[in-house]
Formats: sequence, structure tokens, C-alpha cells
Amino acid sequence: MKFSLYLGKYSGIKVFIHWTFSLLLLWIIISNVRSGTPWIDTGWTIIFVLLIFICVILHEFGHALTAQRYGIQTRDIILLPIGGLARLEKLPEDPKQELKVAIAGPLVNVVLFLLLSIVVSLTGFDLNLLEEAKLNGNSIWLFLASANLFLALFNLLPAFPMDGGRVLRALLSTGMPRIKATEIAGGIGQLMAIAFVFFGLFNNPVLVLIGIFIFLGAQAEVNQTKQSSFLEGYKVGDVLMRKFPILAFDAPLQKAVDKLLEGQAVHFVVVKEDTPIGILSREGIVLGLQQGDRQTPVEKVADQKPLKLEISLPLQDAFKKMTSENKKVALVYEANHFLGILDQENISEFIMVKNALAQ
Repeated sequence: MKFSLYLGKYSGIKVFIHWTFSLLLLWIIISNVRSGTPWIDTGWTIIFVLLIFICVILHEFGHALTAQRYGIQTRDIILLPIGGLARLEKLPEDPKQELKVAIAGPLVNVVLFLLLSIVVSLTGFDLNLLEEAKLNGNSIWLFLASANLFLALFNLLPAFPMDGGRVLRALLSTGMPRIKATEIAGGIGQLMAIAFVFFGLFNNPVLVLIGIFIFLGAQAEVNQTKQSSFLEGYKVGDVLMRKFPILAFDAPLQKAVDKLLEGQAVHFVVVKEDTPIGILSREGIVLGLQQGDRQTPVEKVADQKPLKLEISLPLQDAFKKMTSENKKVALVYEANHFLGILDQENISEFIMVKNALAQ
């Protein structure tokens, strides 16, 4: 993963930590130094933050390993300063499966809370000193237990993009269509977001940011589900593009520049002896010019590991696969015979047409 440090993998699931996570640790150190906090206390704060993010990793593995039981793989888990993200290939559409996958993460935090509570009781920490307690070898387990309880409760809020929003949708989907359940769950989430913003304006600005995050997340989930519903029942062949610009693998980059400027195409199929070997996008052309020159062979800057799809693949699955792998264009085949390309922009136009017809 670009700009991320690889930490390892478990059950085939790779874990990365994004470089921006270091900014969080740097901010803790700088703010503590400026406030005159002793180094020992700063050290305990950093340890506490790292332990929380270990709990976040376990939370995300709860989702990933549960999804794995239903044949849904996870591309990776990435840690960001605001939390973790398990990038599942897709979400289960069966309500019971989605419920189990969604609730697995918070349940991990509940289990950690119970285990850490036992540790606290064994250490003999005096809860009467809680108000005056600061992070140290004894109190850190209590703070960590409290953090896990907070993570579980916060994630169970019935609003997208939190796990609670997916739990609510799964429960509603047992008695109504998934799209309707998503709209209801999204609406509840947005009402909650408005309440957060209103309350935060007079009390805590952080709640305003949380409210905006929830509102946008709920809207994005509803839109994404609507898009998927429009693609249901269609195959890749229904949106196949059989006419597309091509470039020879040994052509100079200047040839790609000329084709880019003289037309509206932004993606080109790179061929070698009439066989497609890759895709060259507008971004690739610009990057090639920055790193090389106009005579650089197209082959050097093309994506030579293009996504390949079968023409009979459900369009819904193809779109999700292209999105998850960040591929704007895919090569389409039928029994190893190249037929054409599938373009994300063309899929979006297909959705707009179907939406207009539905209205």
C-alpha cells in the first residue's frame, strides 16, 4: 500500500499503518512538551495510544475474519489516525450475514473490555482514585478497558458509516428490500448527525465534526446502495465498449500525447502483436512525461497488470471489483478471447440513464 508501512499479516490479511499515523504521535509529543508535561507521562500516553490502535486492529479483524467465513476476502487492514479500516471485497447482502459481520467488531471490543476489567480487578486498582488517576503502569489497564467500552458503544450508534448503521440495515432488511432498509437507516443516521451538530455548536466543537462525518457517511452509503441496485441483473457485456483507442507498446509517449489532445479518450489499450498487454491512462501519460521524456516507450509507463473480467460476470460484481482495486478500466474477455473494455465512467453513465428511466 502506497505511503504505508507493512506490519504483517494474519490469515492472509495484510495490515498496514498509514504514514499520517506518525503525525498523531508527533502531535502528542509536541503538545506535551509545550505544556511542560514530564517525559515519563508523555511516554505512557504514547504507549496508551499504541495499545488502543492494537485494539482497533483486533476490532477490524473481527469484521474481516467473520466475513471470511462467508467467502468474502479482505484486501487489507489499514490504520489511520482516526481509526482502522478493513477493506472487504464486498459486504454480505444476506441480512443475517451482514449482521454478524457488522457486529463482530464491537463484540471484540466488548470482550477486550471484560478481559481488561478482570486485569484491573487483579491489580487491585482503587476506583476511588479514578478522578485523580493519571496514566501509569497500574491505571493504563483501566483506561484501556474504558476506551474499549467507548469504542464498542460508539460503533454501535445506529448511523452509517459506523457498524451500528449496518446492524440496523441488516435488521430492517429481514422485512423489506435492502435499498429501502438503507434509506431508512441512512435517514436515522442523518437525523442523529444533525443532533450532534446542533448540540456541538453550544457545547463541544468535536461533536460538530462527528456530526458532519456521520451525515456525509450516511449519504454516501445510500448513494452507493442505490447505484448497486441499478446494476442488479445486468452483465459486463451489457456495458461493454467495443470501440476504444489503442497504442502500440513500442510507440513513443508523444504518440499517446497526440491522441490524448486530439480526442476525448483518456484511457488507451496498449497492444503487442494485436494482443492487449496493458492500459495507459491520462494520469500515466502525465507521470511518464514528468519522469521521462516524449520518446519514452509507451510500454514503460503503461499499467501492465490490468484488471481482467469475464463478459458474463454480473455488472454489480465487476463495478465493486474495479472500485476495490482502484481500476478505472478493465479488459473484458470471453474464454480468453479479448472483446473490449469496461470503463467506470461508462458504468456511471449507464446508472444515470437507468435512474432517469426509473424516475
